[in-house]
Amino acid sequence: MPGYERAEVSAELTVVPSERAGKPPREQVEAAKKAAGETGLAHEAGPETLVFAGGRREVLEATMEVIEASLDAGASAVELKVEAEGEAGRFGG
Repeated sequence: MPGYERAEVSAELTVVPSERAGKPPREQVEAAKKAAGETGLAHEAGPETLVFAGGRREVLEATMEVIEASLDAGASAVELKVEAEGEAGRFGG
């Protein structure tokens, strides 16, 4: 596996519920939390915010799963912040 895929990454997701969705806002957030919990990477940072940390590929895959679950539950948006935790070593030696 290339070094840049092993780099530590963190992702912070904030679910923005929709009042007009078929499900109540709480259920929209709970859908995201359930999907996040199934990844084994998530830690709750606030009522509507989740944080993942781990290898690049696993964090990005987990992030996509949570975004899909959030939108499927009716959330109007998911705000995302991704940060690399160190040198990835992708280019050069």
